[in-house]
Amino acid sequence: MKRFLSAFILFNFCLIGSVYSQEPVNSSTVTPTPTRTNQPIPKDFNSFKDRLYFGGNVGAWFGTTTYLYLQPLVGCKITKQFSLGGGFTYNYYSQNYGGIKYTTTIYGANAFARYFVLENLFAQVGVDKLNVPDYTTGIIDSRTWVTNILVGGGYRQAFSDKGSFVLAIYYNINQTPLSPYPNPIVQAGFNMGF
Repeated sequence: MKRFLSAFILFNFCLIGSVYSQEPVNSSTVTPTPTRTNQPIPKDFNSFKDRLYFGGNVGAWFGTTTYLYLQPLVGCKITKQFSLGGGFTYNYYSQNYGGIKYTTTIYGANAFARYFVLENLFAQVGVDKLNVPDYTTGIIDSRTWVTNILVGGGYRQAFSDKGSFVLAIYYNINQTPLSPYPNPIVQAGFNMGF
């Protein structure tokens, strides 16, 4: 039985091969393989330079109250959808009230993980470690470090091949009386190279 099955399979392969080998080839129907000349070579996602992107958030207003917010960042794409990054935060606040000028700063560092669930929609978790004025001690010019754990997401809108505006909203799950930003936290910024 095994010999018969083997012979039958071999016969069918030979029959199919002979049928296709007898088909005439018309030179007018054969299409040449296109050659790649003067076509751009796609960027290699594996190179470290192509994985990096830069950006940040900026905010300011001026008048009797002056406020300046700077948050530069650098990120690295681990995959096409997932990236890790970090940056610095600097806030300057000045207000004239009743002839007295009040001035303070907030500064620190941050880290984040971002995942694109859709092409332009992302989820993000981050940690901010900020040095803030400590009003709870009663000591003038007392400062302390506050840790904020931010969970949220946002939307990215491209304005060029390498640039995009980013609008995001976060919730601080570690909110304290000394946390500098009330929930929810809305940020607008940009990314270059992403």
